[in-house]
Amino acid sequence: MDYGEGKAAIPVPEDAVVAQCQDPSPLKDPEEEIRQALENPLGMEPIRGLVGKGSKATIAFDAPPRSGIPRRLIIPILLEELAGAGVSRENVNLICATGVQRKRNREELLDYLGTEIFSEFWPDRLSNHDATRDLVHLGVSELGDYVEYNRCVGESHLVIYSGTVAPLSWGGFTGTGVVVGLGSARSIDSHHSEIIAHPDSCHGDPRTSLYMKHKQATHFQIERATGKKILYVDAIVNTKGKVCKVFAGHCPEINELEWQAAESLFRVSVPQADVLIMGLPLNQLYGPTNNPLLSCMYTTMVARTWIRKPLLRRGGVIIGLVKCDGTVDSRSRPSDKEVIELFGSCFSALDFHDLKEEFLTREDYIYRYRHCHAFHPIHPLWGFYEVQYILDHAGKVIFAGEVNPGAVRKVGCVPARDFDHAWGMATEIVGYRPQVVVVPDYLSRLKVQYHVQSFTT
Repeated sequence: MDYGEGKAAIPVPEDAVVAQCQDPSPLKDPEEEIRQALENPLGMEPIRGLVGKGSKATIAFDAPPRSGIPRRLIIPILLEELAGAGVSRENVNLICATGVQRKRNREELLDYLGTEIFSEFWPDRLSNHDATRDLVHLGVSELGDYVEYNRCVGESHLVIYSGTVAPLSWGGFTGTGVVVGLGSARSIDSHHSEIIAHPDSCHGDPRTSLYMKHKQATHFQIERATGKKILYVDAIVNTKGKVCKVFAGHCPEINELEWQAAESLFRVSVPQADVLIMGLPLNQLYGPTNNPLLSCMYTTMVARTWIRKPLLRRGGVIIGLVKCDGTVDSRSRPSDKEVIELFGSCFSALDFHDLKEEFLTREDYIYRYRHCHAFHPIHPLWGFYEVQYILDHAGKVIFAGEVNPGAVRKVGCVPARDFDHAWGMATEIVGYRPQVVVVPDYLSRLKVQYHVQSFTT
């Protein structure tokens, strides 16, 4: 199992199901596949029919740590296509679409994009998105979402987004990245709080997900307000970050093709679990597992990525093998400590509703986000909205390993000295012959979507 900086061995029943998928094979000639996709984009004209001499274009892209390999392949080809349509390089800007995550620093962007792209565009025409300023208000979606986005969507003749398609803990799959990556904090909050806590968002089917409905309604409003289509160039990658499939086109026309491809690669059939066991590596997208809220969020990613029936039966037990000493990095996540303390006075994350305005506007925290590579202060509130699912659904969520008991309890979970201690607590709830599903490396290898086949008795 993943555990901290390395691996740990644990004993499990012989009939336990280990849930993993095979690593997809990379494309033999990804550049050619990208060019073919751009020649025939779904639902819109090729680039040469969308822009011309004097046009301004923006290429936005998924932020690290998603693989930079697709970006290093796709962006040069996009620049060629734009030049062929008459768009000069000086009229192209690159934006790292960080949403409310921390802005990536110079070294991270250099490593991600490669020396050639970085040197040409940094610093005047390569920037991080800022979810608090340089925004344009574009109205309200048909579902009531507040729609406010990076001003590039209004000022550019064409916005191109280079994204990644992978399983997601709400909405089914990533993709349509403008909606999150280039949104204001207030706009993203429209579909990242109560919406992701709603039961209709706590599964992996993008066709029925409430969150996905809001995401697509927001996307439709962006294009309706600007009168311009957004071109997506999305990739599916393997564990090494190499491109396995590539898609180009307009949302929603591109979505179904992407979803079907991702389902064929990342969907795994499993029984419904009485006990769900997972390993967590120390460092991940939002920060290390020492932060108890982040440990909860990473655990939830597994439990919510199911199709047909919940991966964990109601009242079952989650055991996370994790290192969590309770340390919160106040430099990169300045509001986490305060939000964790506030959670102690709430009955559920839904009680955060009246606090959101404060954390959307707190200038002391906003300064850190704008200038110090910190997460926006609203981010931990959304984390609790996400993890409320497992706190309500599971009989217990147990963190086993080198953990700080008090810190673990603050986020609604139960500490255990080691795996054997956690297993003993689990069997007291589910009995001594439980159906066990083991997820050894969800966060370090390939994220998986679980097609749950049967209930246990």
